[in-house]
Amino acid sequence: MKKKGFTLIELIVVIAIIGVLAAILVPAMMGYVKKSKITSANAAAKSIYTGAQAAITDMNAEDAKLSDLDGWKADAGKAIKVSGYTKDAPTGAADLFEWRIYNYFTDITKLKAVVLKLDENYQVEGVGVEDKNAYTGSHPKQMTVDNYNKNKTAAAALTYAVTKASS
Repeated sequence: MKKKGFTLIELIVVIAIIGVLAAILVPAMMGYVKKSKITSANAAAKSIYTGAQAAITDMNAEDAKLSDLDGWKADAGKAIKVSGYTKDAPTGAADLFEWRIYNYFTDITKLKAVVLKLDENYQVEGVGVEDKNAYTGSHPKQMTVDNYNKNKTAAAALTYAVTKASS
């Protein structure tokens, strides 16, 4: 009479094969997760960059006092608030600028920090962002997996975006 089933040797071989496959695939998949989070942060930075450019264009067309935005011209740029926006447009040019960026990119509230820098002509020079999971992104020069450092902040990402974009 034949018994149906697997021998102990067959089970050990199958478990060993599964272990080898897991050892190969898990680290590869972790790299894809990191890459996707960095890409997502870069996409957020690009959206804020585009929104800020549009906000400046709108304000310029309305003859807003752009000199109120001089704080964003500093070497380190200036942080933009990521929460607390209302539906009503604020009155000051600096607050109006941030409010318009929010209207172009409402997902800004999902970020931990945003830093923006303007050039002398009130054009957006660069953006650095940090999401709630501490992944940073930048624009116009974007972070990659190869040059990514987990300890970077939004300000460091902005510095990277601005210094590397011009060289």
